[in-house]
Amino acid sequence: MSNPRVGRDVYWRRRLLVLAILIAIVWGVLQLIGLVRGDDAGKAEATRPTPTPTTAPTAPPTTPPADQVAVAIETDEAVCEPENVRIVPSVPGGQFAGGPVAIDLMLTSLDGTACTFRPSTRELLVVVDTERAPIYDSSVCRAAFFDQSVSIPAGWSTVAPVEWTGRGSGAGCGSSEGFAPPGTYTLKIGTYGGEPGEVTFKLARRAPETPETKPTPAPAKKPGSEPTQKATSEPTQKPAPRPKPSSTAPVPR
Repeated sequence: MSNPRVGRDVYWRRRLLVLAILIAIVWGVLQLIGLVRGDDAGKAEATRPTPTPTTAPTAPPTTPPADQVAVAIETDEAVCEPENVRIVPSVPGGQFAGGPVAIDLMLTSLDGTACTFRPSTRELLVVVDTERAPIYDSSVCRAAFFDQSVSIPAGWSTVAPVEWTGRGSGAGCGSSEGFAPPGTYTLKIGTYGGEPGEVTFKLARRAPETPETKPTPAPAKKPGSEPTQKATSEPTQKPAPRPKPSSTAPVPR
């Protein structure tokens, strides 16, 4: 007869052994899963692109370059003395006769002091002429050649764009005066008592505008106005004349 106590010890030992085996198997599976996940994470980390650091754009230096020098231009509202102002004119090329003419005037203070030039008919003289005769004389006009004030800084020159109407002065510089024809002209400008300037320029002839020719539309046909063909008169054929019966009587047999 077996000892029931020994049987119970063996039973519990077997149960503990099975439990230990199950724990070991579970632990081993968990370790294996951890190794697999670690390898996958390492591969993903290795294949992930490494971000390159971006540098923010640097602001341009506020200090001027060494080869540039800041210059302070001195101006003055005091009126320039006419004899101390030198005017050098220039006329851009490619201009046409029959319209206004653009002119650039470079004004310089001869004594080197800053001032403001205010032109007037008493202080400015402008003459435009050709080899044959004068075309424009500002002394005939009641208004100045240009009326804008020009500030001339000390030791510098100022370029002022002005415009000549392109018309002759005539008796009173009226708007009814004709335009200067195509040709070569000389412009002389200066202040009374000052140093004048001179430039020669050309005014070209403007190409005539050719009128646009439009095709003449065909006249619309009115309903029922279709032309009818006239019937041609064909020659009529007359029947040949029948032979007349002979007047000879038949001879009896």
